[in-house]
Amino acid sequence: MTDIDLIVLKEASPAAVGVSIELLDMVNRLGGQRLLNWRILSPSGAQATLGGGMFMAAQPLVRAQARDIVILPGLGTETEMAARIAEPDAVGAARWVARAWARGATVAASCTGVFVLGAAGLLDRRHCTTAWWLVPALQAAFPDARATADAMVTEDERVWTAGAALAHLDLMLALVGRFVGPALADSVARHLLVDRRASQAPYVMPARLAAHDPLACTIETAVRERLGGPIVLADLARAAGVSPRTLARRIQAATGLSPMRFVQKIRLDTALQLLQSTGLSLEAIADRLGFADAATLYRLVRRHTGQPPSAFRRPERY
Repeated sequence: MTDIDLIVLKEASPAAVGVSIELLDMVNRLGGQRLLNWRILSPSGAQATLGGGMFMAAQPLVRAQARDIVILPGLGTETEMAARIAEPDAVGAARWVARAWARGATVAASCTGVFVLGAAGLLDRRHCTTAWWLVPALQAAFPDARATADAMVTEDERVWTAGAALAHLDLMLALVGRFVGPALADSVARHLLVDRRASQAPYVMPARLAAHDPLACTIETAVRERLGGPIVLADLARAAGVSPRTLARRIQAATGLSPMRFVQKIRLDTALQLLQSTGLSLEAIADRLGFADAATLYRLVRRHTGQPPSAFRRPERY
């Protein structure tokens, strides 16, 4: 049997907590025995407060010894993360999780819960992710983290991370696949009518990544105007009236991406939109967006989303 701790901080996401409990219960039901044993822990004591004014019974975190797997759902907020992880419940949870990992536990978090792992020092020099639009904030808060906006779930030295609230389901299925078995994880996904998602790339909106920085917005617009031809960093910098070095620094800070990766994101985003909204062939889309050929576009879509371009076509209506 695998023992699991689910740490519920103040205003935690009810959806992520509910998904965790439902999935763990289904693993045991489909497995025909109690394969997973879990408990709810809270820094607040015997009652955990969830977002939306909901409450649930819990055991005090301070008295608990960590089990095999420790899971942190999202914190229920996306703003002022530096202030949120400095609050007493998050500080206490970060210290507890750091000790748990040091003693051999696997730790996992999704969305804003990943920031608690950062506060615990567990993201340094490790591959990780969070909700794609929070990746720049995560990278800024923890510069040594190797954060990516593409992955839905990452694992690096017993540290698992995942994207936004509903990506918590992907995280839970990944953990079940590793610790119980892929066949049972697949069965649970089928019973819950869940498509297994390999990447956040189809959901990433470059315009939102750039929204908080005027220069990044300018560059995003300039890139979209040049999609049909070669895009050179020096030309973008010249159009924005800054040096290439300043442009690279500002784009990295605003989006968490290098300038050319940002360009690639915009190209991919536009390609997926065209696949979904038009009947253009892959060859025509590749030509319109400045790709070398259709094969290059195919490989890019497959690498970043885990699916072929055909998966993004809307089904024909009869």
